[in-house]
Amino acid sequence: MTQVVIVGAGPAGATLALLLVKCGIAVKLIESSRNFRRVFRGEGLMPSGLDALEQMGLSSVLESIPHRPWMPGKS
Repeated sequence: MTQVVIVGAGPAGATLALLLVKCGIAVKLIESSRNFRRVFRGEGLMPSGLDALEQMGLSSVLESIPHRPWMPGKS
């Protein structure tokens, strides 16, 4: 059985872990932070990012997170 260790549970590491697990590959995800209470400012998802989340089957998760769509001409 293939096993993979990923160091860093940031967006890329967590995404890679999810996709590998969905393919049946055992993954050990290592993160140094003990919690994910980081404050992010200016976070936004471009259409390609939304498409990637949809392809990973995470649309329902995204819909459950409070957000507001960007409207051109408004801030």
